Amino acid sequence: MSLVITSTANPKVKDIVQLLTKSKERKSRGVCVVEGAREINRALACGWEPIELWQLDGSDVPLNTMAFPGYYLAAPKVFNKIAYRNTTEFAVAVFKVPEIGLEQQRSVVEEARCLLILEGIEKPGNLGAVLRTACAAGVDAVVLADAPLDPFSPNVIRNATGALFEVPIISATSKELIPALKSLGMSIYITYLHDNATSMFDVQWSEKCAIVLGEEAGGLSESWNAAADENVIIPMAGDAIDSLNVSVSAAVLMYHWKSQQ
Repeated sequence: MSLVITSTANPKVKDIVQLLTKSKERKSRGVCVVEGAREINRALACGWEPIELWQLDGSDVPLNTMAFPGYYLAAPKVFNKIAYRNTTEFAVAVFKVPEIGLEQQRSVVEEARCLLILEGIEKPGNLGAVLRTACAAGVDAVVLADAPLDPFSPNVIRNATGALFEVPIISATSKELIPALKSLGMSIYITYLHDNATSMFDVQWSEKCAIVLGEEAGGLSESWNAAADENVIIPMAGDAIDSLNVSVSAAVLMYHWKSQQ
């Protein structure tokens, strides 16, 4: 039986707060913090490596506590200190994150039928939403090209609602990705607003394809425009807008790809 940690000054409490609030600390240790029984159970089911589990003292949460090398019960004031959001189902866990470099994930890329590539994405909410749709649509991986955000931040994990554990994430530079995709015979479909573009409704997706989107503010870099096999646009009837949110655009294109499978 674990002892109850009652002081917020406890070094273990300070340690997990550091992991919650500092991306640099998470990255240096190769871990992420997962809140909620549902998400924790999904991470375990998907084979993520558990490190430690924190549970509100007196709560009855259906979790495999024996799976965690470290297990701590927290008094209410301690749990409130380590909980990132209000609805955590009384459990917070630390997991080892997978290696997401292009070389470590090469087999995923080689076997993929469809990759969703996001260049320069900055908003955790957008990435979380994309991961949810990618999981639902059956896309093989979400690839982050030159992305400044932390893909394992609490905000991404919260918005992905568990999809993060099922959909492989790959991180690389655009300079690395383009020749890798070409060498594997993947067709590159970009979303670049100019006249030389094909309506989404006229696209016939290849057997191996990469769908590439950029952040709304900056769009795609010129290197993707030069490398593209086809430029795809999503037709829009309204005059008030000229673009969609990146997560919405990704969802539309992923499901259009899925409709041809």
